[in-house]
Amino acid sequence: MNRNASDGTNLLTMQRPRTRRFLILLGTSILAVLSLAVALLLYVEAYAIWYAEYHLGVPTEAEIAALPATGHLCPLEAGSPYVALADMPLLLRQAVIASTGPDFQTRPNLFLPAMAAAIIKGDGRPDTRITFAVTRHCLHVRAPDCCRGLDWHIGSTVFMGRLERTLSRERILDAYLNDSYLGRNAYGVAAAATAHFGKPLADLDIGEVALLIARFQMPRPSERDSERRNFFLDKMLAAGLIDHAQATAARAAPLPAIYGAPRNP
Repeated sequence: MNRNASDGTNLLTMQRPRTRRFLILLGTSILAVLSLAVALLLYVEAYAIWYAEYHLGVPTEAEIAALPATGHLCPLEAGSPYVALADMPLLLRQAVIASTGPDFQTRPNLFLPAMAAAIIKGDGRPDTRITFAVTRHCLHVRAPDCCRGLDWHIGSTVFMGRLERTLSRERILDAYLNDSYLGRNAYGVAAAATAHFGKPLADLDIGEVALLIARFQMPRPSERDSERRNFFLDKMLAAGLIDHAQATAARAAPLPAIYGAPRNP
């Protein structure tokens, strides 16, 4: 009996060093793989920046910083009305953020992990939709010959990171609201309010604000406008921007008539 106990103790004593060596080897292997992955990501980032800089002509951070501090950031159509962010209806500003990028004001600037994710997904979503829309528009205006195909994913991802590191979130949101194409040859929310509803931006009611936000995703009016309006009303309600009575009244209202002939591009 004592001999069996002694044999068992010896066996455990022999196994412990083996287990320890295995764990050390496993930990070392994991660290080596992680180090290699980080090095590879850094290399990819450096190459992407170099490629975007010297082959694609993506605007640099210095060139972005030299863009106007107020007014249209990347105007595509001369003469489009501009409304400063502070002068826009508060509900519109809050509803755009709540429905398009709830963490737009709080998330970190785009660094390597988010940039890599954007390359893989190819559309900058879900938490970079506002910046991605400004990126797409500004690249089209500022570097129209920049990117095609795979180059577009590299160039737009690099440029998107530069935008967020150079401009304030308020300036990016300002550009999103003033420069985006919203249908009926209207660029920006002020022009869209006139083109779609025949009234100034400040006079839009809750349902019209919801429908205007829908134009960022679907500029052309369609038979699904009621569904789209109600979807964004639900977003506004969930964010606490309107109450149940306001949401119910806006859903029950008929779709606003479309006034005014489209302006020529």
